[in-house]
Amino acid sequence: MMCKVGKASLILALIVIQIGFVKGFKSFDVGGATSWRVPQANLTTFYDQWASSKRFHLGDSLHFVYQNDSVYKVDKYGYYHCDTTKASASFTDGNTYIKLEQTGLSYFISGIVQHCHNGQRLVVDVMSPHPTPAVVPPPESLAESPAPVKARNAASPRAKRLSALILGLFAASAYVLFV
Repeated sequence: MMCKVGKASLILALIVIQIGFVKGFKSFDVGGATSWRVPQANLTTFYDQWASSKRFHLGDSLHFVYQNDSVYKVDKYGYYHCDTTKASASFTDGNTYIKLEQTGLSYFISGIVQHCHNGQRLVVDVMSPHPTPAVVPPPESLAESPAPVKARNAASPRAKRLSALILGLFAASAYVLFV
């Protein structure tokens, strides 16, 4: 029989593992350590390269850190012509979080035209929301559940494996609690 401390540690470990499977919204520090500034002369595509290595989802946010500059959310024309006249939002606080609220391409530029022309602009491709795992009832309620009805659109093999893993973790947690 396991001691109470051992049970508590095991339960905590199982909870941490279970939480690891739930993906939440992410916040991306634009430009990484470089932050939001004019790229070096030979790196005018720096922000394009930075964004191409990321996957942006609906609900995620971009974090712009800058000094003596600004961030403008613009349309495609504004991005390519460094034009802020039709910007949908502008920020000058030096520590800006922008939530990605629509799928597709989103465009951001520096409000200082020369900075924009020198490569301080960013386009991100926002995808649909992060997938969420299926909710699995606790093990004690499984015995009371009626037989499952076959769904028209069967779950993918990956979703089935994830559901089985989560169910197994719940069952192991229940076992540790009641044994």
